[in-house]
Amino acid sequence: MTLGSVSGRAADDLRLWLGAFLLLAMPLCLVLALAIPLGEVADEPAHLMRAASLVDGQIVGHRETIVGADGRSAMAAGVRVDPVWEELARTRMPDNAKIAAPPVDPAVGTGPWRRTGAFAPLYTIATYFPVFYLPAAAGLGIGHALDLSARATARLGRLFDVAAYALIGLCALAVARRGRAWLFALLALPMTLSLAASFNQDGLIVAVAILAVALLTHEPDDPRARRRFAGAAILIALILLAKPPYAPIALILLLPLPRGTGRRIGAGLLSRLAAVAAVVLPAVLWTAYATATIATPVPRPPYEAGPLWPGDRPATFHGTDPAAQLRVLIAEPMRFLTVPARFLLTVKHAATMTEGVVGILRWHDRHLPVVLHALWILALAAAVAGTGRAPGSGATLALLVLAAALALWLVLISQYLSWTNVGDPRIDGPQGRYLLPILPIFALVLRPDAEAGVAPPRRLVRYAAVAVAALGLVVVPIVAL
Repeated sequence: MTLGSVSGRAADDLRLWLGAFLLLAMPLCLVLALAIPLGEVADEPAHLMRAASLVDGQIVGHRETIVGADGRSAMAAGVRVDPVWEELARTRMPDNAKIAAPPVDPAVGTGPWRRTGAFAPLYTIATYFPVFYLPAAAGLGIGHALDLSARATARLGRLFDVAAYALIGLCALAVARRGRAWLFALLALPMTLSLAASFNQDGLIVAVAILAVALLTHEPDDPRARRRFAGAAILIALILLAKPPYAPIALILLLPLPRGTGRRIGAGLLSRLAAVAAVVLPAVLWTAYATATIATPVPRPPYEAGPLWPGDRPATFHGTDPAAQLRVLIAEPMRFLTVPARFLLTVKHAATMTEGVVGILRWHDRHLPVVLHALWILALAAAVAGTGRAPGSGATLALLVLAAALALWLVLISQYLSWTNVGDPRIDGPQGRYLLPILPIFALVLRPDAEAGVAPPRRLVRYAAVAVAALGLVVVPIVAL
């Protein structure tokens, strides 16, 4: 086989993945952005208001005192925005997202909107680093400058998110040197596209995670290795600023693991560990700042602390309480392991998490057909099997499994501390979509694409996700709408 034939096959392979992304994944994303009612994606109302606040220059959220339905005063983290965004996007009842709110008046949002207005409590979302809201905020800002109605401006904000997702996805596929089939499958998953078609920042976080991994798929002797590494480090730092529990994925910056004598290995690891620390530090500082100046408990109807509560009783709480939950875990330190393990080892939770990776749409209540879900699982497996694991990558795989396990553990612990009622033995809130920023890292253990799928059968297996994406282009809009 000549170098020219290898190069030609690689170019054809790249064109296929780019074409499939543009012709199959992005049309579905566009359909979802235009057809799904505003607010009908998980947490979208709060994310919309967070983006709208940036147009007014509110870089971070702030605390204000509000009075709840029970007449109690409490501090809440939020932003000040035009109330029209709340009216337009609130399609579910505030206290129960499973219950539909009364239909939005067609007259709401048909006129111009203001850049600021009433205080809107957003709680956890008010604490997020704002970088992933910038595309949507740009769309909203242009809509305001053009004096568009709130409804039209909201659609423009969604379209800016779609455009940003498309650009990042194309860049990731173009720069990837290994695992392109795996990265394409993650980009084309219905769950990922649903998030990308909304104001929820998670869609862009997944895309940036894929791009960061793609930048690290270079060979060690690549003359652009330093620039690609620096780019990946910056992208990972941004992800961690937005979602600190994903900090362990920064461990992929240790790759490729150094080889040679003990002294050389030590020096190589030391410099890479310094890079990991530099990437994680901004997230640590932001978390400390947000916790001290912005974050507030999420209000709940009064409840008695759960069975794990180690303090005196009666113990009535009116919301989440991270400090009290931390006390629960510290009372028996093994709970740091047993509480997440109990969640993961529950068959119902494991099945729901797996389904959520592929896609549970709207407010986590629109399930894809079982057949399509199964086909996507098979397509993900085919992307790995059709590429193959790189020779001698056992240590790399071990590091990736460690990073993924630690990230998942931190995600579960953060959900327990910030979202679960005090003293509950179970964790409330984790969804399969939370795994999407973690999964791209496994591209780093696969063969380079120039070596993958040489035999026709294996080459065809790699493209299974393209066929499933084509099917999803027809099926997913029917389910979502």
